[in-house]
Amino acid sequence: MGILAFFYETEFTNLSAYFLALTGFVMSFIFGESYRKSNSSSIFTAGNTSTRELVTYLTMLLWTVVGVLGIIKQYDLIGLSAYFATLTPFVGSYIIGQTVRNEGGAEHNETEQLNS
Repeated sequence: MGILAFFYETEFTNLSAYFLALTGFVMSFIFGESYRKSNSSSIFTAGNTSTRELVTYLTMLLWTVVGVLGIIKQYDLIGLSAYFATLTPFVGSYIIGQTVRNEGGAEHNETEQLNS
């Protein structure tokens, strides 16, 4: 996106705000993957897909498409940043919630404790 922004003469301060707006989402994704790997299969393979992984990839796809269109069409990247900044706590908390919840089914419905 940075290279695309360079060719479309995008204001890099605005592009920086766009990336900063998703820092919380990226941190929740990294936390989720480092804290507990999913027992489900990847969205790229057959089998049950992890809802955490599905939400992560859908958010990343939406983020990329909106960002690329914002750069090409020269939309207000600060406004787009505000949009994603308001979604980040919701999506991030969902990903963290899916991370600390066991995925095993009815017999594994207890919540895991995070180490302090």
